[in-house]
Amino acid sequence: MTKEFMYEVKNFIKSKNTIYCFISSLFFGLLSYLYFFTNNLNNYDNITSTPDGYGAGTISGRWFLSKFGDFIEKIWGNYNIPIFNGMIAILILAVTSCIIVKIFKIKNKWLCALIGGITVAFPPIASAMFFSYTVGYYALAILFVVFGSLLVKEYKIFGFIIGSLLFSFSLGIYQAYYPLCASIFVLILIKMCIDSKTTWKEIILTGFKFLFSLAAGYVLYRIFLKYILYIDNIELGSYQGINEMGKIDINLIPQQIKEIFKSILRITFMDYKSISATKTIQFSFIGLYIINFISLILLIKNNILNNKSILKSILLLLFILLLPIAINFIVVMAPDGYVYTLMQMAFVCIFYLTIILVENLDNDNTLKVKNIVPNKFKLSKVLTIFTTAIVLISTLNYTWQTNGNYRLLYYSNRQLENYYQTLLTRVKSTQGYKQDMNIYFAGSDINDKTFNNSIWENTPFKYGGNNAPLNIYFKSRYATVQNYFGYSFTQIEKDSEEYKKYQKYIEQMDKYPNDGSIKIINNKIFVRFE
Repeated sequence: MTKEFMYEVKNFIKSKNTIYCFISSLFFGLLSYLYFFTNNLNNYDNITSTPDGYGAGTISGRWFLSKFGDFIEKIWGNYNIPIFNGMIAILILAVTSCIIVKIFKIKNKWLCALIGGITVAFPPIASAMFFSYTVGYYALAILFVVFGSLLVKEYKIFGFIIGSLLFSFSLGIYQAYYPLCASIFVLILIKMCIDSKTTWKEIILTGFKFLFSLAAGYVLYRIFLKYILYIDNIELGSYQGINEMGKIDINLIPQQIKEIFKSILRITFMDYKSISATKTIQFSFIGLYIINFISLILLIKNNILNNKSILKSILLLLFILLLPIAINFIVVMAPDGYVYTLMQMAFVCIFYLTIILVENLDNDNTLKVKNIVPNKFKLSKVLTIFTTAIVLISTLNYTWQTNGNYRLLYYSNRQLENYYQTLLTRVKSTQGYKQDMNIYFAGSDINDKTFNNSIWENTPFKYGGNNAPLNIYFKSRYATVQNYFGYSFTQIEKDSEEYKKYQKYIEQMDKYPNDGSIKIINNKIFVRFE
């Protein structure tokens, strides 16, 4: 089995389709993220992991991120260097895209190239880049999902075990990629339904194998997580409802399923989680749905004409209906969590689905387009051309949006930088100021009506994590001031000893930016916020 595996790896690397896909991934990756790599851009989380860090670990259920991050820290270092971390992510995603091509046996070189392009330029990847300190690990989680799917599909016991382990590792890095795993499995089953060599029994048995693999991956994840929590003597945090993950409320499922199907329709006429932020993308999804509908009719008709199993056609339609649930299963996984662009990677499977369907149309039996184009052009060829055009246009539009996001973040950083510069200037200009005085920020929110950063309000550049406002995550304020200005301060709240000690004086102060919001008390400088 090892020799067979190595032989397949060798052929995989040499394949022209692999090369097309890999090069396309690098091209669109650089086109999308070069601006980010060459500018110092920080959102509310990224600045807190500067100069180093890999983000929230076991306390957020990301046990593998914690342990693997600690390992990397020892042998190399977890420094937040965007061009380095970002290029590693692009390379990992390029390999991942090539594995997608192999899983679905895509032969059209243009479609192979576009799988690489759409994967690396998809909005959730652009959103992940905002968190450059951990983007390499997130890309690794996606690779684990895709490679694990390949192993489970191609190999029996070995593939099931290793694939399930990889799923647990992926969950241990970032739980939101679990729907991507389920979606790829459903796509494989769809492909099996249109493959003349498979029987309906094989499809059903494979479906159960995939289901057990998903379950095994989740169970292993929970076992590893509980063990790490125990040996590290910590408990899960409540952020994004992570401590409730796996607790599905049966009563909510009908409403959640309804919301999932609404989201699949919504992307054709309005923005949904920045996946369909422009009319171009919305029209593209309409085009993909039309192509899918025509392709399914042709494939089902082909089955009937060739006396193939009607049950396979029924299964095909069933898996088509299951795909939206798998794609947006995050709605079920985190009913109380805040779902945004970063968590929606599985939506890329809508593009994969169309590519799989048009790639697998039986050219000998599909209908010719009559009275529209010359008879030598088969409908399958026309659909392939339209699919290629739609995926290419979508990839370019996503690339355009991505660069707009980073430009927005650039100006957001400048606004924040200048605001804190003014604040610190006022602190140093306070009558009686001395350089040995400690600075205390009392309260968290800054309520400044003169500060207005809404100039980008109506743009389609709204991926999650693309801003750095004053108050959305005030805990990053210290890291911002430290990194940009080199000053330090102490944040105090009402329950702190320092606040209680000077409460009488603090509560007599006005609130920043008003006059009287900065005051020296006992050789200490206090700035009062909301």
